[in-house]
Amino acid sequence: MGYNTPGIIKYPFWRLTQVNSNAFYACVNQGEAVVPPQLGTQAVAIDCGITQVLQALSA
Repeated sequence: MGYNTPGIIKYPFWRLTQVNSNAFYACVNQGEAVVPPQLGTQAVAIDCGITQVLQALSA
């Protein structure tokens, strides 16, 4: 897969999100933020470092 978190960890979360209409999946990864297209509007890819995300949320 080439992403920082291996697919063996991501795949179950993708699957759980897909079957639960109340779930939302967020991928935060600078340079390689990718979400499966089948998750549609239940997912977001945030292409930056987690430090930037947390700083923005706390501002």
